[in-house]
Amino acid sequence: MKPLKIRQATIADAVPLSGMIRRTIRISNAHDYTQSSIDLLCALFEPLPVTERIENELILLSFLDGSLVGTVGLKGDFLRSLFVDPAYQGQGFGKLLVARMEAEARNKAMSEIMIHSSLTAQGFYASLGYEFIEAQSYPEGPFVLMKKQFD
Repeated sequence: MKPLKIRQATIADAVPLSGMIRRTIRISNAHDYTQSSIDLLCALFEPLPVTERIENELILLSFLDGSLVGTVGLKGDFLRSLFVDPAYQGQGFGKLLVARMEAEARNKAMSEIMIHSSLTAQGFYASLGYEFIEAQSYPEGPFVLMKKQFD
């Protein structure tokens, strides 16, 4: 695998990040969510809300050969908004981003990390050691609350 460049997001990244996330939701979640749910999810990642997230939480971006391929966030003890561009899924980039954010959580002396997983990503998180807590329902659709304890 080629090396990824990972850096913290800045306000200047809001528009391309928004576009990558919304494209990923529309492609990757199409089998697990209704069109209405996908539209509501995409609205959460328009440029303005993405800008607000960049200002209020740790968001990392990953680049391969200069192209934005993925992102992940951490707010409090919640891993948030892991997205890998569909063209780059299945190559280990998501796993690398999660590992990087878990290291950040450990550096902040957290004993566990939580996530509201999409139905689409539940198996991915389970493969990384996240445990099912409960199913949850939101206007954007069903999600799964999961957590991972650190040793």
